[in-house]
Amino acid sequence: MPIPADSTDPHSLPGAAMSLLTRPARIHAILSQSSEPDGGLLDVVDASTEDRVLVVGGSTAELLCASIRRGCRAATGVCRPPGHPEAAEVVVAPRVASLEQAEAIACCARKALRQGGHDGRLAMRLRGAPPRLARRLIARLQALGYAGLRLRRGAGAALVVTGRFPILSSIA
Repeated sequence: MPIPADSTDPHSLPGAAMSLLTRPARIHAILSQSSEPDGGLLDVVDASTEDRVLVVGGSTAELLCASIRRGCRAATGVCRPPGHPEAAEVVVAPRVASLEQAEAIACCARKALRQGGHDGRLAMRLRGAPPRLARRLIARLQALGYAGLRLRRGAGAALVVTGRFPILSSIA
């Protein structure tokens, strides 16, 4: 669903990161459209007060709010995977529709998680995806260096893929 024209900020670039408190008109419009369960993806990756959260795609407002209520260090929401994401310890994607979209999110997440302070976690919700698509995604995530990959059934017909991205310590 598009955001109503009267709620957009003329100073924002399309696809730019959205700060929860600096764009209240946009947040209000997104909140009124959001249908994501409150914090479900944050629960499966055990997001905590030490984590910075990056939410990619879908209606990000509920997950941003859930991150703040949970006490996470920071929360950023973007419509599309950015080429140069901010550092994060947790990346969640609430609405993944295709393998191509999932791969783009995984590559973006890898960049963000590499900059994070400790091992990163990724969670993607695949809506209405056949299990074979999820298995192909898991194989692709393994090739990108993700570990501890799990496939779970989510609410409705959704599948949730989770994994960790280990950060190698520079201490030898």
